[in-house]
Amino acid sequence: MPEVVITSDDLFRDINATFLSTYRDTVGRHPSLANAMRLGISSSKRRERFGYLESPPVIERIDRGEAVVEDAFRAIAYSVENLTWGKAIGFHEEDIEDIQLGDIREVARKLAIRAAQLPEQVFFQILQGTADARLLKAIPTAPDGAALYATTAGANPRFGVVNGNLITGTGVATSGAVRSDFWSALEQAKQFQDTEGEPLLNDADLDQGALVIYGVQNEEVFREAFIQGRTVDRGGGGQAVTNTILESGMSMTLWSTQRITDDDYYIFFPGVDPKPVFETMRRAPRMIDETRENSERARRYRILATLLDMRAGYGVNTAYGTVKVNN
Repeated sequence: MPEVVITSDDLFRDINATFLSTYRDTVGRHPSLANAMRLGISSSKRRERFGYLESPPVIERIDRGEAVVEDAFRAIAYSVENLTWGKAIGFHEEDIEDIQLGDIREVARKLAIRAAQLPEQVFFQILQGTADARLLKAIPTAPDGAALYATTAGANPRFGVVNGNLITGTGVATSGAVRSDFWSALEQAKQFQDTEGEPLLNDADLDQGALVIYGVQNEEVFREAFIQGRTVDRGGGGQAVTNTILESGMSMTLWSTQRITDDDYYIFFPGVDPKPVFETMRRAPRMIDETRENSERARRYRILATLLDMRAGYGVNTAYGTVKVNN
């Protein structure tokens, strides 16, 4: 027996539809996702291949009588496979005719909102390196062979600095601790080096602002750390202290989410390209209705359905645009 929308006899009697919107107005993806993830890169094949060139060699002094020193740099290639994603909702034809809560097919078409949520779901799977049977089978690594967040890559300090883009925090017990770790993360990013040992990121790119992603259970301390103008020094007699982040003039965007359940948090610098995580789109989401006109099952068993499918891939870029604070 195919899966169909579950109904009860009460739904076919006179019924008050005041609360019809329960679970109907599903939240789409967060507007800040585009600051951390490149969305919808056009793709025309099953496996999309990407590449970049490492930093050119640095210039050296040539003394009289010496030849110009010859050097080289590497070309890096990596790929992302476009996977198929989808879901179908079946419903009995008689329920469509008799149910007193409107056309249940309208709710089925909310699968389009679920498709919009998919990049965010995968983003957090990659961000936290978690297993999810519904999403990616394996977490992709960056082109340098390391995970999105790592202290080393190829046995060397990632981006030429100890601890790479994964630093150890001092906890989230106070807003002062959060601010201190944020400054440490910013300082870490400013120490990143290119493949020739030269400064990698421009201050202008980093100073454009930061996106901080954290768990909702830490809402108060993060808002106090980044938004509140004056904070209480709980360890120094309770006097008010200046918020150094606000005083610096740096633009901050906070994103609290229930998808993060621990005290780790993630800092992204929207002014830095490429984005650390990206999506390729081989085929945009499409909706298909199975009706009597196009489905033998619908004609024989009176089971209709709404189906959504799409093809998209998800990968990790060279991740110098983000730092994780590991608590």
